Amino acid sequence: MNTLIYTLSIGTLLTSLAACVLACCHKKEHAAGIFLGSWLTALALFVANGVAAQALPFGNMRHVLCFFPLVLVPAAWYMQKFRRLNLTAYFAAAAVLSMVGALCMPLQAAWRQMPALQSPWFAPHVTSYVVAYGFLAVSAILAVVSCCGKQQELHLRAADEVVTLAFPFLTFGLWSGALWADEAWARYWAWDIKEAWALITWCVYLLYFHIRAYKAWAGWQRPLLILGFVAVLITFFVVNLLPSINSVHSYN
Repeated sequence: MNTLIYTLSIGTLLTSLAACVLACCHKKEHAAGIFLGSWLTALALFVANGVAAQALPFGNMRHVLCFFPLVLVPAAWYMQKFRRLNLTAYFAAAAVLSMVGALCMPLQAAWRQMPALQSPWFAPHVTSYVVAYGFLAVSAILAVVSCCGKQQELHLRAADEVVTLAFPFLTFGLWSGALWADEAWARYWAWDIKEAWALITWCVYLLYFHIRAYKAWAGWQRPLLILGFVAVLITFFVVNLLPSINSVHSYN
């Protein structure tokens, strides 16, 4: 099973990388087909992780990172179909980064779901944050690209579209987490460090939506997109992985 999981992980990484390269070379149809292939390998990986864990494979960092391509591929299709924005290269790049991160994590095939995770809120809470963080990663990539590209305004408008879609999922993640905490620990909020950083992240993007309506503050659009994603990285990685941080949300 371990060999299968690693093989599927590498397959998802390589197909996502190929889709990104093809999209950057303006071979859009080929890129879309390859990216669909990465979704199929990611789906097989999700199933394999679930079989190994004997539960929904969301409980450790590697599982969650492997779940990102399953969200990013249909998200890219949605942006092209309904928003008329071909962002395959950027969504594929985000998928590549997530799979590189996953391959850097221990396999933890013996992981089992702790009692606090055995809740109806488990799947929707994690899924909403994965959707939000996937979109926010793409918005940050677009913001960075806009610094040096010739189509700065186009990239920033695309980033704005992506963030607008991400924010409801980010809000639901925060809200559902509070309800889950009340169910598990009989209190909605405990100012745990991960809770605090999740709130900081939400506030940065809320500030972004407030300043974008004012032309005088337009120059802050790009910095806030990048700053917001830095807050995402702290919330998702730093809080979970630093051994010196004591949090009930840390992955085992």
